[in-house]
Amino acid sequence: MHPPAPQPQVWQPLTLADLRDVAAIAEAAHPLLPERLEVFAEKLSLFPAGCRKLMDDGRMAGYAIAHPWRYGDPPRLDTLLRALPARPDTLFIHDIAIAPHARGRGAAAAVLADAAAIARAAGLPSLTLVAAYGTARLWRRFGFDDVADPALAAKLAAYGADAVYLLRRLP
Repeated sequence: MHPPAPQPQVWQPLTLADLRDVAAIAEAAHPLLPERLEVFAEKLSLFPAGCRKLMDDGRMAGYAIAHPWRYGDPPRLDTLLRALPARPDTLFIHDIAIAPHARGRGAAAAVLADAAAIARAAGLPSLTLVAAYGTARLWRRFGFDDVADPALAAKLAAYGADAVYLLRRLP
């Protein structure tokens, strides 16, 4: 008798029932940038299309949260948005976190392709994010470029000393 074959990784819609798992993954991935469960719940309620969970062999192994926003104005961490902007001009990727055991198998590329499709469907010309913990090099491999704007320094301070605001223009 053979053990069951592992199920492939798949991104699925995130639900309210998944938020405790999101919080646990976030705490492990971002111990110095904590966010309350309410912050994740609000983003899910404001823009469910941008909220995904990574299922790996039948269990949650990551999440991605993105929402329409304003270029050059990254939202403050652990802060409720209250509403999405009336005239967004980018899809802001709040966070993508993948558990170590699930990395290296294309999950990030797949969810970024989904994010690009969501942005295009909404008429948004770009993806933006804040790279923290020295991850800018990783995001550059996915087509993101640094935004050199001294006015962003104060907004990025809460994300850590090495935080970089990144942009990926969509074709």
